[in-house]
Amino acid sequence: MGSKTKIVAVTEFLTNVKRKEFIILTFLLPLILVMSMIIPVFFMQTISHEKETMGVVDETGIVLPILKERYNDYIIKDLLSAEEARLLLENNNISGYLVIPSDFIKVGKVSYYSKVQLSSFSSANMNLETILSDIVIEGLLEEKGVSKEIITKVKNPIEMERITVTKKGEEVETPFSFVGNYLLPLFLFMSIMNAGGYLLNGIIEEKENKVVEVLLSTISSNELLSGKILGLGGLGILQVSIWMSGIVIITSFLKIPLVSLEKGILIMVFFVLGYLFYSSIFAIIGSISTSTRDSQQISALVSFLVFIPLLLFFGIVQNPNMAFIRLLGMIPPFIPTIMMMRILLSEVPVADIIISVIVLSISLIVSVRIASKIFKIGILRYGTKPSFNEVLRWVRG
Repeated sequence: MGSKTKIVAVTEFLTNVKRKEFIILTFLLPLILVMSMIIPVFFMQTISHEKETMGVVDETGIVLPILKERYNDYIIKDLLSAEEARLLLENNNISGYLVIPSDFIKVGKVSYYSKVQLSSFSSANMNLETILSDIVIEGLLEEKGVSKEIITKVKNPIEMERITVTKKGEEVETPFSFVGNYLLPLFLFMSIMNAGGYLLNGIIEEKENKVVEVLLSTISSNELLSGKILGLGGLGILQVSIWMSGIVIITSFLKIPLVSLEKGILIMVFFVLGYLFYSSIFAIIGSISTSTRDSQQISALVSFLVFIPLLLFFGIVQNPNMAFIRLLGMIPPFIPTIMMMRILLSEVPVADIIISVIVLSISLIVSVRIASKIFKIGILRYGTKPSFNEVLRWVRG
């Protein structure tokens, strides 16, 4: 690394590491994400104690006593007719009512009335459906003379323990495994976008303030661009290191197994290559943009492309090595995030890793060369945004 490049890298690192945005994102983002998972659970537990009243019109005469015994999400009010129930609902004396017809055990059909749309998706109503299903199962089996022990077994026939087989042995899956496999790629995505955003904004600010003209009088455009990318790359690595340290401390305290050293190294390889690749893209955007507003519109599209794999997370979880996901993991914009998730979720074929690294490395070299050519001319371009054909001439030149 040349001395001038090193000076730019150190300056970019020290300038941005002191930014309030960097400090807030580094320390508050993990907290916000954790709270976004804890608060809904706490909220659901809180509202579960604020029980509303549900009316029940039981034409069978046998379901209501069982509901009162097993169902605790609502205060159950015994009603004589659907007309009475509708009147109470319209006067807001009950939050909803259930009509159980006389042939419920044989047919298994009930009707639930409420003023709230999508109420069937609430945990209380899901619990209600489960209990009613159990009542039907018990009723049908008891008519056939089946014992209570067998009925209990029929309702809960299995208990499945999920175990992941790795090169180091077996690991029992936990809820944290699912959350962690999503959060780690998300953290890395945020770090790449954060550092890339600093690079983009820095280039635009220097263009608008014409500071770049002074810089280019003492340093080449390649040295300036390299210094910026390396300095902000160090910023991203620092940010990820802080997050990883927090994860190590938490997982050690909770005695949750971490990813292996081998997987950790592979993830960092894809993180570094991904950061350098996207930094060159952001440098191109900054070079051809004439204002912060223009650059933000274009960078939003790039950010969406990077985020697409996270939207496919639930599909990737089902089969990380399916043909479509493997192919997607070899397309440059998607490689870093896709491969991080695949590495965390399964044993990825060595061939896939090698191909992805090669493709991403070649893409990085090409994008850096293009960025260098465009940066050299575009950084001194003011006022009007260059046309696509004009940018192509810069690249060819």
